[in-house]
Amino acid sequence: MTPRSQHSQHQQNVPLFSRIMYPSHDAQTRPPSPSTPDESPPDDDAVPPFGVTVDSVCESLKISRVLHDKLLQSYFANMTAFTLFKPRVERKLYHMHHQSEADALAAAMFSFAARHVRDTGEPSDCPSPAYFAQIAALNLHESLDRYGDLRPPFWLLQASILITFYHLTRSVRSKSWRTLGDCIRLAYDLNLHIVDANHDPNGKGDRSKETDINRWSAMEERRRAWWAIWEMDVFASTIRQLPTAIDPGLNLTLLPVPDSCWFSGTYQDSCFLVEDCSLRWKTLAQSGNKSSKAWFIVMNSLMKNTQRIVYPSGSAMKSVSGKQLKTDQDELDIMANSLYCTVTAIPQELLYQGDTLDFRLEPESGGTTRQQHADKYSLHVMTQLCRFMIYHHKICAHAPWLPRSRGSSDTPAQTTSEWSNYMNASDEICTVVRNSARDHYKYVNPFLANTLWFAAAAQCACRVFGPPTYNKRLTGSRLDLLKLTIDQYIHFWNGMDNLKNKLARIEARLKNMMDPTPPTGSTRGKQQAPRPNHPPETPTVGPSSGDGGSEPMFSLHPTASGQTPTVPPSLPADITTNEYFYLDSSLVPDAYDFTQSFGMPGQQDMFGTADPMSLSPFGLEELLMASMAQGF
Repeated sequence: MTPRSQHSQHQQNVPLFSRIMYPSHDAQTRPPSPSTPDESPPDDDAVPPFGVTVDSVCESLKISRVLHDKLLQSYFANMTAFTLFKPRVERKLYHMHHQSEADALAAAMFSFAARHVRDTGEPSDCPSPAYFAQIAALNLHESLDRYGDLRPPFWLLQASILITFYHLTRSVRSKSWRTLGDCIRLAYDLNLHIVDANHDPNGKGDRSKETDINRWSAMEERRRAWWAIWEMDVFASTIRQLPTAIDPGLNLTLLPVPDSCWFSGTYQDSCFLVEDCSLRWKTLAQSGNKSSKAWFIVMNSLMKNTQRIVYPSGSAMKSVSGKQLKTDQDELDIMANSLYCTVTAIPQELLYQGDTLDFRLEPESGGTTRQQHADKYSLHVMTQLCRFMIYHHKICAHAPWLPRSRGSSDTPAQTTSEWSNYMNASDEICTVVRNSARDHYKYVNPFLANTLWFAAAAQCACRVFGPPTYNKRLTGSRLDLLKLTIDQYIHFWNGMDNLKNKLARIEARLKNMMDPTPPTGSTRGKQQAPRPNHPPETPTVGPSSGDGGSEPMFSLHPTASGQTPTVPPSLPADITTNEYFYLDSSLVPDAYDFTQSFGMPGQQDMFGTADPMSLSPFGLEELLMASMAQGF
């Protein structure tokens, strides 16, 4: 044995020894190999060995064969958010052992397609999306229970993805959050996080996959399922301001390749989503992968990294030092540089450059025009959301209701420039919406309605306390455009209805935060203890009336001129001010909703305050994110 072969054998034995010495609960001690592909696709005239056919699915779902075909066609024509299947999905039925597995997958697909079939304006016997979603969930649970501790087949995970997608389009409340968690655990159980664990990122592609294109294609189907789950995880965790369930440090699955390569069986190399945000665009560009979905994932990951900086978990409950603020600003500058490089590296054919997006369906092209327009729309909107979060942080730091630190070096020109960058992101979203088909909301991922909400909130902020150079009438018209589009999302997808309510109240919240004078005739003041003529040294908590009984209340009064106020613990020690306002929750509707997970009404929580919002040095950030969280 040569020294090279001895070294190779040693390298193989080290991880093997580690696996042997680990307390696995599996029946056998074995390495966690990636999910293996299903058996080769059968011939069109092959007889299913287990009796699962399209007719048996129609019988179980209580639909006709004509409606089945119409729903299946509608799914592939209109599902642009995720490409989970090749068009000949019926071939999966051949390998299914139980009818419930086929029913779960078909019903999950139809929970999406039914919305479009019923929207034609013609009489239809098509059941509602909720009907199919319920059948899919029941059959999925039955099928998973049947497998017990055995790993279930991959198509059940695909059904789980579509069921989760259905629930997340309605809200990101508890049920959909738990459903997403089950879906992620199932994906881990099938080892979808290590589909390409043996891929050499420094090589020029694994040429062995070119000789086994069927296996590569089957692995690509698993990659797409994994990244669809990743995308839902990022979306839900962003809205709820919670950590993602997927560990970014253990993600050994390549980014998806273009649909054309997968459908035609043409091998295309790809890359991993590296942890260093400044290297993601480089690795993807070097791989030669021009998939719009791959670039969208990179952009989405930048947005998530920015969100962790701007809206860190628990930021409302901990003090922020001047050093930490400086560190966060450095990180934001890195994100801004990474964003610029990423946008520059995106292939030109994937960029939105002011063209009209009509989302038309061209049968001769297999519907690629609609998919291409949806991809451009999604990538552009996600880019603007990332920009919005970067500059939103700077706008919040200069909010007029916040105290100013001594010796601030910010000039009016700097402030105007920050507002320009901030509003440009929102304006770009308005532009792509205005240049898209009137019914484009039907053909894009409904998650993007939340991005439009952020853009609308920015227009509200500009109208309330933006620079006087901004045309407030133009701002108002853009706000109307975004409101109307959000309403269309809500009406068609039958979910996220609280987005409309929260947006209607965001401007009133901002105006109240600008005006320290409590509204006259407030019923809350009748049960409040008389306010002293001098300002309190610390926020005072008192009872108030409301549907939920007593709730925390903070007085909102300026300190007397010439007095040195008590600086809140959340502000850096070097910040002093001649005027500080204590937040009155009566002026911020539903402010207490954000604190429900921390303490009971009227009681102090483990952090020593009943309102975590009052501890934030930024205020508006928590206001916007709290509004989003309450809306689901």
